[in-house]
Amino acid sequence: MKILKEVRPSTFAGRKAVIVVFREKEESETEEIVKEIMSLSTTLGLRITKKFIYRPDIIHPATYIGKGRLDEIKEYTNREKTDFLIFSNELTPVQQRNIETYIKIRVIDRTELILHIFGEHAKSKEGKIQVELAQLSYILPRLTGYGISLSRIGGGLGIKGPGEMKLEVYRRRIKERIHRLKQEIREIEKHRELIRTARKRKNFPVVSVIGYTNVGKTSIINKLSSSELYVANKLFSTLDPATRGVYLGDNRICLLIDTVGLLYNIPHHMIEAFKSTLEEVTFADLILCVYDISSPNMERQYNTVTEVLKLLSCEDKVKIDVYNKIDLLNPEDINILKSRYTDAVFISAYKGEGIEILKERLKEELYGSTVRI
Repeated sequence: MKILKEVRPSTFAGRKAVIVVFREKEESETEEIVKEIMSLSTTLGLRITKKFIYRPDIIHPATYIGKGRLDEIKEYTNREKTDFLIFSNELTPVQQRNIETYIKIRVIDRTELILHIFGEHAKSKEGKIQVELAQLSYILPRLTGYGISLSRIGGGLGIKGPGEMKLEVYRRRIKERIHRLKQEIREIEKHRELIRTARKRKNFPVVSVIGYTNVGKTSIINKLSSSELYVANKLFSTLDPATRGVYLGDNRICLLIDTVGLLYNIPHHMIEAFKSTLEEVTFADLILCVYDISSPNMERQYNTVTEVLKLLSCEDKVKIDVYNKIDLLNPEDINILKSRYTDAVFISAYKGEGIEILKERLKEELYGSTVRI
């Protein structure tokens, strides 16, 4: 049987893809999922030519969807010479393999799509280690059947194809590599602890910035600190955490720490891989929870942030809710939201509106200033 070729992020650009999405109870939720999968796909440069939206009927253990739907997709992908089929839901290794065998094109589920983006955007040594750990955790249960290539995601094992070794050897090498990566992450955690100790000696309060991917966290840090951290209108453009100093006035300074963007229902092993980065939140004196106020599904953003803070046991820490991108709303809607969220800060990182108010709020929370704007 033909082995699937290696696909790296750079080979996605301009390639044709179709997406398969399953309806939610609310139409707005379905639209949000379609938008998310479209955004993930276009971040890799894929060209979406068709959206198949189905009711979530019986899930078939072998192929997730029934033969009729598979035939419909196969007819389209054959006719349009499509390169990739993308599922909004996570597939089991068996389902993924069976669908590929039947339709004869590459099948990618939501998890693998995210991992490809992670692999493309990780720049630092720490980021690359965390991404590789998440990738190998995803690959390990997929080493069955027709001997899928370890280079499916582009891991760091240096193996060209499945003909060189038995699957048992593959598994052992992946497990050994995962063990080494976890050891390296533990060393990184020790280094982080030294940095945190140095911060405490300087007596600078630390603020962690957390939020959904692409809500503007890095843009806010740039505005507050006059920095030039990389910003892009892409999902997961920030994987490598950065720390910047912010002058709050009256000889008051704080440190802002950027974190990896969150996503709804993100797979558990991804959270585990990036836990060393997210754990910066647990040592912060204050947490900035950033939301995109222009998004039609703010509740999903809020629930995702809340779940991650609970996972990190940080739900009781001092927090400031920051609603970004007010430049995308009309004044009447902004006033309604301000009356609803009276303790939040409303800003536009793009235009700089509300940044000074946010600085005053940070100074008040961190240093006990009596000034309140």
